[in-house]
Amino acid sequence: MFLILLLLQAGMIACNRTSKNEKAASDTLSANQVVTDTLSVQTSKIEEEDSRPPAKLLLEVTPQEYQDILVKYDLSPLFLNAEYKPQSAVYNGFYGTDHYRIEMYFASVTKDKNDPTLYHITGKSRYKKNITPFEGEVIIDTAMRFSTSDISSENKNVKGIYKTNGTFRLREAAKLSGSGIFEGTVSIEFTLLTDSNTEFWYLNEIDETQGADLVFDGEWVSYKTGKSKPIIWAKEIYSIGDSILEDFTIGDRDVMINPKYHKLGWDNYWENDEWWNDSPSAML
Repeated sequence: MFLILLLLQAGMIACNRTSKNEKAASDTLSANQVVTDTLSVQTSKIEEEDSRPPAKLLLEVTPQEYQDILVKYDLSPLFLNAEYKPQSAVYNGFYGTDHYRIEMYFASVTKDKNDPTLYHITGKSRYKKNITPFEGEVIIDTAMRFSTSDISSENKNVKGIYKTNGTFRLREAAKLSGSGIFEGTVSIEFTLLTDSNTEFWYLNEIDETQGADLVFDGEWVSYKTGKSKPIIWAKEIYSIGDSILEDFTIGDRDVMINPKYHKLGWDNYWENDEWWNDSPSAML
């Protein structure tokens, strides 16, 4: 009799344990289902957000606004970097497939009196030891306005932030050896101010020039052979350098040009030798 009672008690304990285990398993499954459902909802939201079209940062200007920009404002001080001239009117860039350093100096930039889209440019280029005068033009063909609310109360004199695109054609003196034509596209980002002036706009998170402010991108074509070489130069060469040469800049606080590119003409970047005064100022 005692043995029978003992067996019945053991069976009841086993049933209780089974019931508790089943309940625990059920609770675990329910908790996992909640987590799964939560992750599913979160993933769905993320996928929904990712599928949304990105915020439109550039807006087309109206014909009247485009006309106002071209007629009322003179962009030549930006091309000349007039605030810090004359040494800052020298732009650095990359020339050829080896991306050797080239310097472009704008001696004068004037807006055409009859055509508000046209700017006349004279200057000189220096490639290695060759200094060559050039003359030509920039034609502004499009203007866009940044859709940004980052015009704070501290910038009450800012009317708007804009980007213009255009084309350039700069002809070197044909009589000089190894001369040719620079041609391509130009992009410039700037603000229009309430006092009818302009200045460069430093807003790296939305700009199209990678923070370089003004970029000339195209090719140089030889008069003699007709062969072309890629060329790009900018106001802020540090901003585009790393996209052209690997590790072009190094350092965090004190950014400098990588010494391994000294052989490509970047060994005297900080020297101000006023080379633009060392060659004829007029086209030959």
